[in-house]
Amino acid sequence: MVKHIVLWKILKDGSKEARMEKFRMFREKTEYLKTIIPEIVEATVAYNINENEFDICIDSVFRSTEDLQTYILHPEHLKVRSFLDSIQYEKTVFDYVY
Repeated sequence: MVKHIVLWKILKDGSKEARMEKFRMFREKTEYLKTIIPEIVEATVAYNINENEFDICIDSVFRSTEDLQTYILHPEHLKVRSFLDSIQYEKTVFDYVY
């Protein structure tokens, strides 16, 4: 199994309310991806309760690195990625096999 964790800082000059709205949009988009991309075993979107750190994350699981790559290159995932690229100003990715 492969764990794929991505964290973002979003809306550098935005309010907490604006960040929460973008978080809700991201969670909705992720729920949709889970219905159309069978390679996703599990995916959880979360909002960080610790201020002044990364704002949102996705914690997801795939059966293999090949499944992760299929997800990463999926056209619908690329749309969600474009949305996040438009609101983020810092990002970090951590992938591991377990």
